[in-house]
Amino acid sequence: MALFDFFRKFSFFKGRSTEGLLEEDLDFQKWIAAHRNWRQRLVAYLDGSSSETLDESVICHDNRCDLGKWIHGNGNKFYGDVPVFQRLIQDHAAFHRSAAEVVGQFKQGGEKDARRILNGEFDLCSMRVIGGLEQLERQVRQ
Repeated sequence: MALFDFFRKFSFFKGRSTEGLLEEDLDFQKWIAAHRNWRQRLVAYLDGSSSETLDESVICHDNRCDLGKWIHGNGNKFYGDVPVFQRLIQDHAAFHRSAAEVVGQFKQGGEKDARRILNGEFDLCSMRVIGGLEQLERQVRQ
């Protein structure tokens, strides 16, 4: 609980409601790690070393992964008015569209194109999401 008290003292939360604030709402490194896990999942899928069945019609939704649930839930509740968070919402949605494109392309027999998307657009979207989370964390910790 001391961690909550510590974060509540940051100027970011002055004048803001912290009712319902959870430890995970302040653990940006957790969200970065959860996000990074997607690349590993896709690489394993493309390599054939994954037992996971990926469905592009599910992956394309940005509110079903752990980070997406947080973004559309408590993340939005506590940070929704912050411009960097608004960009994060958009970047995270683009990331999921890109991930779905990787899977869809692979299923159509386009492994080379799937890897091109993974190493191009997907990685770019991923870097934007991670950058947004890092920027939000810096803003909160000021």
